[in-house]
Amino acid sequence: MARRRSRRSRSSRLARVQPLDRLALAVMTGLALVMGLLILSGDHATARVRDFTWQDRQVGTEDRAFLITFSRPMDVASVEKNLALDPPLPGKVSWAGRRMAYTLTDPLPYGESFTLSLDEARDRYAARRDRPSRFEPFQAQFQSRRRAFLYIGAEGDEANRLVLADLGRQERTILTPKNLSVLAFKPYPLGDKVLFSASDSSQGGSLLNQQIYTVTTGITPRPPVDFMDERPPLWRRLLPQKASPESGETTLVLDSRNYQNLKFDLSPDGQTIVVQRVNQQDPADFGPWLVRAGEPPTPIETEPGGDFLIAPDSQSLLLLQGQGTAIIDLGEEPTRGPRQPLDFLPNYGRVLDLAADGSAAAMVNFNQDDPDKRFTESLFLVTNQGREEELLQVSGAILEAQFDPARQVLYVLASELVDAPPDSDTLQTADAYVEQPLLLAITLADGEVSPLLRLPLLQTIHMSVAPDGRSLLLDLADQAAAADPIQNPKIWHLPLVSQPAGGDTANRDSSDALTNTPNDASDSSQDDNAAVADPADTSDGDAADTVAQESEEPITAPTVVDPETFPFSGIQATWLP
Repeated sequence: MARRRSRRSRSSRLARVQPLDRLALAVMTGLALVMGLLILSGDHATARVRDFTWQDRQVGTEDRAFLITFSRPMDVASVEKNLALDPPLPGKVSWAGRRMAYTLTDPLPYGESFTLSLDEARDRYAARRDRPSRFEPFQAQFQSRRRAFLYIGAEGDEANRLVLADLGRQERTILTPKNLSVLAFKPYPLGDKVLFSASDSSQGGSLLNQQIYTVTTGITPRPPVDFMDERPPLWRRLLPQKASPESGETTLVLDSRNYQNLKFDLSPDGQTIVVQRVNQQDPADFGPWLVRAGEPPTPIETEPGGDFLIAPDSQSLLLLQGQGTAIIDLGEEPTRGPRQPLDFLPNYGRVLDLAADGSAAAMVNFNQDDPDKRFTESLFLVTNQGREEELLQVSGAILEAQFDPARQVLYVLASELVDAPPDSDTLQTADAYVEQPLLLAITLADGEVSPLLRLPLLQTIHMSVAPDGRSLLLDLADQAAAADPIQNPKIWHLPLVSQPAGGDTANRDSSDALTNTPNDASDSSQDDNAAVADPADTSDGDAADTVAQESEEPITAPTVVDPETFPFSGIQATWLP
């Protein structure tokens, strides 16, 4: 009996101690694992780069800065002295603790790969005590986005279809099926999709029955992570990434069963679509509609209007109403009555472009209130600070205007009235006039207007500024000769070079000599045009280097160098963002 009692008491004591033993064992095992991980991870006295926000990413012009996070507080001078970018990208450095921010001063060139390296640096404590510091060399790669553009084909299998031209890969891809005749399009901000309107010929659709679609481009975006946002948890980052869709996957966004779809615009963040719609049964029922992903389309309750443009903040709409332009909030639907304008600009009847940061707009005044200017048009720069500056006045029309990505130059397509050339085939009066199209560049710092090219007469012209600001696309279509296959619209590529104030004028002189190049070439044969340029030509790389090196000097208006035409026909040529 005594033995049994002693065994029971011993087992009860062990039972009471056992939870503590388990806890101690668990703690010791955890500490052993942590020590093992610390030993395997290396010497923690060695300073190293812990994170680089652009590593293995694809960046665009909206990505103006990257962050480098170090494992230890660093000596600022040693890091800035040894940091290298190949090819070089001018920028400014700022610090916050162990984080270094590098902000680009110029838009980075597209279609290039970059290497960031930091071979030597010292941590702050070693620098203060003047002792040697161990630093783990760091090297990483990142890329800028592709040099690619979209256009609507005009001949062969590409006729009336959306086409992607990739200059880096030297290839063209037809994105839309044959039964869809594309009328207009807008690329999404990352270039992975395109929003477009088209009529379906297989269902007997007319141009008035256009529907809104999206189509994939086959491009896999790899944008950098926004360092202002919270990083996703580790388990989400470890999940396998979804395979990117192939090019040509078309999705219907908005049909035309009850309403005709007219002009549309896509917000800069790619989340909002505004479409001008007209009721099929009641033409008096027309106005802009709001389309967001996962929500039914809803009309924007406001006064009827005309042309419109979504602002860079993606939260407001600039809508032509009456004799001016109203700014409409696209936020929550008002509880009572129509949306009231946030602001109204009574003097401007058209908005041509908005700066990417929303600081300024290029707007047209038709000068109806001034008898001396009644038959002219004026281009104004209107800032968000209320400043209104007249940049240009023409006797013809202001067709298009686009800011360059650095917001230093405004490119303008305009026309001036000139004497009509003699034409023996038609009866024309002695004082007949025609509109002479011009390509102009206006430097916003001083308002200087510089002519770049004198373009052919009787042309439908469209312009697109490259996202890196180093070239322009122009497509020229002769409406009078559209039935002639030799006169199919050609797409011109115009490399741009900016000259410093007081610098060498060689390129400017060559630009003046090339002023009439597109006009002369348009009269040549199709074979000559096909031999002018290769669509994959990257000859503007040297120009990009020149801009980067001289970015600290005052810049005057750019000049056009060696215009070239692509050996295919199309309209509405537009660079991918």
